[in-house]
Amino acid sequence: MGLCFLIECFFPSVAVHLRQKKQEYILSIELHSVFKVLIFTNMNEDPHIHDKFIQAILSDRKIAGDYFRNFLPEFVSKHLDFSSITQLPNSYLSDELKKTMSDIVYTCNKKDGSNSVKVSLLIEHKSYPDKNVAIQIGSYIFSALQMQVRNKEPLSIVVPVLLYHGKMRWKYRSLGDLFESLEDGWRAFLPDFKYIYNDLGALADEEIEALDNNFLAASFLTLKHSVEKKWIEQNAAVLLLLASKEQRGLRRQFIIYLSGRGEFKEKALNSLPPSIKQEVMNTLDIYTEKRRKEGFEEGIQKGMEKGIEQGKEEKGFDIVENLINKLGLDDQQAAEIAEVPVSFVLKVRKTLRKKK
Repeated sequence: MGLCFLIECFFPSVAVHLRQKKQEYILSIELHSVFKVLIFTNMNEDPHIHDKFIQAILSDRKIAGDYFRNFLPEFVSKHLDFSSITQLPNSYLSDELKKTMSDIVYTCNKKDGSNSVKVSLLIEHKSYPDKNVAIQIGSYIFSALQMQVRNKEPLSIVVPVLLYHGKMRWKYRSLGDLFESLEDGWRAFLPDFKYIYNDLGALADEEIEALDNNFLAASFLTLKHSVEKKWIEQNAAVLLLLASKEQRGLRRQFIIYLSGRGEFKEKALNSLPPSIKQEVMNTLDIYTEKRRKEGFEEGIQKGMEKGIEQGKEEKGFDIVENLINKLGLDDQQAAEIAEVPVSFVLKVRKTLRKKK
């Protein structure tokens, strides 16, 4: 069902103009000649789509457990009881860090149960290189410890994991690496901590395919090649098959993310088992309709708000005109009575002069 068709069905008096340019839809709506609003919406892209996808897959307890088992250093993973892994409902991010980072925090008991210590695992993901990430992660660690102190909790180790899937290669840098010419004696005053760096681009596709969780493998391959439209289109069928055994909600998240990275060619879809092909088609139909509806409703709301403001301005113009012409009030007096800025009164006077 097209957007113009929806508008014509529910708002028959609405004049609609729709044109497409570079996958960006520009919708001009005019209601009863009262107001006009423009909606700019890209139906195939979401500026936060990478974040949403990573959050969706790694918020799943099973997927997160398999991720940690595959990518944490041996010393860390061999000491953790992954059957105890639990996602925390809150975040250790400060208000400042929320501007540049997002996190998914899990706790996991140590196998020896010593002092009931838990290890908090941070997944911090970026799609672009940031040379100052060590500073951000250090701030995160201390923010986490401060929060534990405020909450009177036993202090837990924070193991930060940096997941990177951008196209540009990014070398691991510690806090000390940012001070290249610093003499050794001064380095004693730098906080000393490490973080785990997981660069998907540095892994061969074969290494990712060998993961013991097929859905995780399909997701990481898609993230790694997320800006390579041709690669995505050539491998879409294989990726969909890899992801097909996971639970329904995650499968749909994967289909939506994959479709935003490249087109699903008819040949690729026809090569899939009928049940998978049908799920892909159904998921995309629902998602596309949802995005269209959201964009339409947002446009109507903005248009109504603009129409109301325009109506107020027209009413204010009439009031100020009467105050000037019939009562002879000055600018300040007219503004106070009409409850409008003096600049608005001056605008009315200018318009009235033009009419003479």
